[in-house]
Amino acid sequence: MADIKKQAQRAIGRIFQHRPERLWVHYCFALIVVFCLIAATHLLNQTMARRSLAASEAIRKSNAQIEVTQDIVISTAALASGTTSGVTRFEKLVHRLEILNHELIASEHALGGLAHDSPEQPNAFHKDLNRFVDLAKLFSSRPQEQRFGISRRLHEMFFIDGLRADLLDHTLLMVKRLEDETAHFETLHNRLFIASALVLLAEALLIFLPAQRSVINNIKKMERRSRELRASQRRLKDMNKQLEYLALHHQLTGLPNRASLTQFLHDAISGSSANEMSVLMVGLDDFKTVNDTMGHDFGDQLLVAVSQALKSCVDYDNIVAHVSGDEFVLVSSEQAKFLIDRIMASLKEPFAIGGRRIPINASIGHLQIFGDVRQPLDILADAEIALQFAKNHGGNRAQAFTKHLRDDLGMMQRLQLDLTDAIRNGEIEPWFQPQVRLSDGRLHGAEVLARWRHPTRGLLTPDAFLPAAERAGLMIDLDHAIWKAAMKQARQWQTENLWRPSISVNVAPDTIADPHLVERFLLGLQQSGLDADQVILEVLETTLINGKDDLAAINIDSLADCGIALELDDFGTGYASLSKLTQLPLTGIKLDRSLITPLPDQAADSVVRAILALASELGLHVVAEGVEENV
Repeated sequence: MADIKKQAQRAIGRIFQHRPERLWVHYCFALIVVFCLIAATHLLNQTMARRSLAASEAIRKSNAQIEVTQDIVISTAALASGTTSGVTRFEKLVHRLEILNHELIASEHALGGLAHDSPEQPNAFHKDLNRFVDLAKLFSSRPQEQRFGISRRLHEMFFIDGLRADLLDHTLLMVKRLEDETAHFETLHNRLFIASALVLLAEALLIFLPAQRSVINNIKKMERRSRELRASQRRLKDMNKQLEYLALHHQLTGLPNRASLTQFLHDAISGSSANEMSVLMVGLDDFKTVNDTMGHDFGDQLLVAVSQALKSCVDYDNIVAHVSGDEFVLVSSEQAKFLIDRIMASLKEPFAIGGRRIPINASIGHLQIFGDVRQPLDILADAEIALQFAKNHGGNRAQAFTKHLRDDLGMMQRLQLDLTDAIRNGEIEPWFQPQVRLSDGRLHGAEVLARWRHPTRGLLTPDAFLPAAERAGLMIDLDHAIWKAAMKQARQWQTENLWRPSISVNVAPDTIADPHLVERFLLGLQQSGLDADQVILEVLETTLINGKDDLAAINIDSLADCGIALELDDFGTGYASLSKLTQLPLTGIKLDRSLITPLPDQAADSVVRAILALASELGLHVVAEGVEENV
């Protein structure tokens, strides 16, 4: 039984645990049971009181019957013996008879409420009592001589036949019945009390105890969830702080980012105590080369090192922001020239990264603000313009922003837009510079130079539009447009039997690394009708150094395999090792103007003679730039 009880408790507990929202049903059921027990107890008490009153009334009636019956016997005996007479005595007798008759009827009604207990004896008793009453009623209507017999008979019925004893027994019976009723109802009351206690205990064990456990479990769950919620809130706050930090700082260097810098500039401009401040935008020169040659990990570490160096150049109340990949902005109340000197000094020595020393230079664009009406983004745009100007003019220098720089930038942007249409419409013209062989003075070939006949600005040289082409990403299309026009003109000369031309065309770094270079060049050569030995490609020395991948070398080898001659242009201006002359399939080199201009200086003459001897040993022909100006 104990196991069954425990299993039932566990089952009910699981019900409450899984369905705590149904607790109100079980509480209502428990209340209904309690109300039923209270109602049953109330009905039992009422029944017990009613039956006790009925038994008490029956006892009282029995006692009254004894008294009245005894008075009747005594009265009839006195009247029969003649010791007393008169109407009053007879009236008293009649009154006693009426009382006895009334008590008899009332006793029968009282006994009706107790009819379930031994009905046979009360019925016989009432018959004897009725006979006594009937006989007593005859006393007053009979003559004197008969009354004595009736009185005697009444005396015999009362004393000898046992009516008196029956009346006493009837009273004792009523007393016994009262005691039995009391004991019976006490038993019922005790049983009901025990049943109520058992029901309440069952409710406590099967309803309220599991309900309490369920409530306690739910409270514990709520406390646990509350703790989890508080922990989640703390984590959320930490994440919000982290997100706020990331929203205002660069993830790599930890410096304030562009958004934080913009807010700083806004506060500095709109502040009531705004002072003159210097804004410097620092851009690392050739940083892309570091990423391409050493890997992005080295580049990231270099950016971190540079950021720390720049932070050391300003006071704590100023700001150093990391606004893009290799660009930083410094805002300080110090004069720009002092900051520039300090920045250049901090970047002078190579940085030790991963066991290697990496040199880096920087270009700087700067301007002054004081109560400026411009927006922060406009200020940064002006600093960016100055920075780009510094980079486009050799780098490793500082450039102050001026209005004409913005005008130049606008002109550059307009040139970029016009250049697209110019290439499409054939406005880029090939100009030919003759190449003369010094041994016999005869025409050896011609170098193709690009000129743009602009519809509004007139004839433009490459230095006016090549920067726009580079920034617009149009160098590949520009090279192919010049080649096509040059090969068309060379074919025309050959068709007119003027001479069999050999033309040299320049190849931009973007073009030599174009994966479709070989296909497009050979297709243009085939369409022009020229032979492969009539076109020479001039490749810049810096292209071979700064190539981001092997595409340039692959294209050079592929073109050489097709019989296309390649020259190393501007030899002597780059940093390529002499081993490049033996590793690449070159047919010649072109000496830069900077080597020819100092001639006949003895030192310059020695350098040129050494290069000529080296080229002769390697079987390379040599083209010299600028000799026409030194003749």
